[in-house]
Amino acid sequence: MKDKDMLIIKPILMTFLSTSAVKNLIIQLLEAYAKSTDNTIDDKAVEIVRRNLFPGIKDE
Repeated sequence: MKDKDMLIIKPILMTFLSTSAVKNLIIQLLEAYAKSTDNTIDDKAVEIVRRNLFPGIKDE
C-alpha cells in the first residue's frame, strides 16, 4: 500500500479500533483462545487486557 493511501486510511482505522464494539470483540476473541488452552496464565492475561481496555469496569 502506498504511503499516501495509509495517510487516508490510518485515522479511520484508529478511530474504529477505539470503539467499545471492537474492544469487546478483542476480549471475546482472547477469551475464546484462552478457553482452548489448558493453562491459567492466558486467563490472567485476558483479565489484564480487559481492565486496561475498560478501566471503569469491575472484575468478573
